[in-house]
Amino acid sequence: MSELQFNSSRASSPWTNNPVLVQLLGLSPVLAISTTLVNGLGLGISTALVMLLSSVTVSTLRTKINQRWRFTWYLLITASYTTVLDSLLQWFYSPLHRELGIYIPLICCNFAVLIRLEVHAINHHWRSTLKDAALTGSGFIVAIVALSSLREFIGSGALMADWQLLLPAYRAAAVISENSSASEVSDFASLLPAAFILLGLLIAGKNLIDNKLKENTTATDIEPIQRARVTGKL
Repeated sequence: MSELQFNSSRASSPWTNNPVLVQLLGLSPVLAISTTLVNGLGLGISTALVMLLSSVTVSTLRTKINQRWRFTWYLLITASYTTVLDSLLQWFYSPLHRELGIYIPLICCNFAVLIRLEVHAINHHWRSTLKDAALTGSGFIVAIVALSSLREFIGSGALMADWQLLLPAYRAAAVISENSSASEVSDFASLLPAAFILLGLLIAGKNLIDNKLKENTTATDIEPIQRARVTGKL
């Protein structure tokens, strides 16, 4: 069993089995969109919604899906929900949709979504699948929000500077015209090499914390040696 198969088969968790920081899945949109916290939130929530709806749908239809053509069904289901989401964002959140660009339609190809359908949704009841998708989706949001926050803070010295993009289009346009653009502190954070470096630091920091926790747990589990008291003659 490969490391990818092993990690994918483990129980979903935003920390111990994060799809980005542990499984290293869906890195392309994470690295490309994480320039600001708002962009990260937008893509993270969108991906989690598609994952949640697709997982429940596959689980509900698992007895009807032909195993030989299951990957075709996965793509059809995820593409359908992605198309609906893409249309809704264009109608109601067009400024945010322009910022996210091609990475909204590409959610249907995100391997972090597809692998949950193959590993869990196709084999479990929809209630269990709902929990699994919620944990995996929240883990994806946590990872992209953490990276986005670092990049925006390093780049502009602020967070949520373009918060108005989260408003409906008719309200966002009015707020954008009133507010001036945020000043740039460093161009480094906007570059893709910076995204790679910062993501690597996040993964290293998480691994360091995990190792410290494991050491503390191991130390508390070891019982102290008790001295045996021997009485009488030898």
